[in-house]
Amino acid sequence: MQVVKRDGTRVSFDDEKIRNAIRKAYSVTHDGHVNEKRVCEIAQAVVDEIGNREKIGVEEIQNLVELKLMEFDEFNTARAYILYRQKHKIRRDAGPRLMDTYKEIFFTDAENADFKRDNANINTNASMGVMLKLGTEGAKYFVDNYVLPEDFAKADRENWIHIHEESWRSAVTC
Repeated sequence: MQVVKRDGTRVSFDDEKIRNAIRKAYSVTHDGHVNEKRVCEIAQAVVDEIGNREKIGVEEIQNLVELKLMEFDEFNTARAYILYRQKHKIRRDAGPRLMDTYKEIFFTDAENADFKRDNANINTNASMGVMLKLGTEGAKYFVDNYVLPEDFAKADRENWIHIHEESWRSAVTC
């Protein structure tokens, strides 16, 4: 059986990946303890549901894992698994947004892009200004996705809080 990844590539089905995903979520909700028998039962239920298909999408497998966790009354584990998926979706989606921001930095005149005029001391139409802005936006991306606790990053994205001097976020410890 082939698994169709998000980018369209195909890889061989590996049920150990299902067990590993369930094991990680189970560990989070059971204080680091993993009941291997329970993990294997749930994973086997997912594999049984998949059956003998020629191909299946990774998203469909993940949806089945969620459903089976709930069917086995592992609601907290299902919640942890869902939150993990959502966090990684946000990270996957952030990369293309960063590239769009980089394109705007390179190809848009500062007169037509407010975010290129956020510091009056920097000419973002000049080469060094472009380089500085690229570094600033890259640093913000990294800190938002890998340093800040998710609840802080979400509050900042939704404008509940504002973290001043975003380009210096990596120097701040939370």
